Amino acid sequence: MSRDILAKMNYIFIALLLIGSSLVVMYHENPERLIQGEWVEKEWRLEKDNGSAELASNSQLQEGLRREILRDFEELHLGVWKFEENRQLQSADSTQNSKIEWLIKGRGHVLELRKDGKQIESFQIQQISDDKLVLHLNFDLQVKGIIEIVLERKDPSDQYAKKI
Repeated sequence: MSRDILAKMNYIFIALLLIGSSLVVMYHENPERLIQGEWVEKEWRLEKDNGSAELASNSQLQEGLRREILRDFEELHLGVWKFEENRQLQSADSTQNSKIEWLIKGRGHVLELRKDGKQIESFQIQQISDDKLVLHLNFDLQVKGIIEIVLERKDPSDQYAKKI
């Protein structure tokens, strides 16, 4: 083969590689698009609970433990989380929780909530799909993932990014 043919083949290969990678980036479902919409809290679980099964079944004790862990955090878990396209988080009672901003950071695995430019909560996104979102509440480096929050999409047909 001549040098001209090899050079043309290299240019074609590089062009196809760039077009393919740009199409993947444009049409791949990213966490910021997947999270938009309304989500309903289905479950709160203490992940690192060393107690017995009897303790886990006592919901009053679990609720007290949850309140104790979250006492320094702003109470914004009101059952329905609405992640809007403009990066605002609304809850069922939008008057109490106005101007809460959400950001996805890192490699798409950290959900951060801010109010007036200050971080109020940080979550690890353990799982995200069209109908399920699992979050682990971050306190600090020593106790990551102590609380797991499971959310399900309120109305699966009401998605920002619809499949074509």
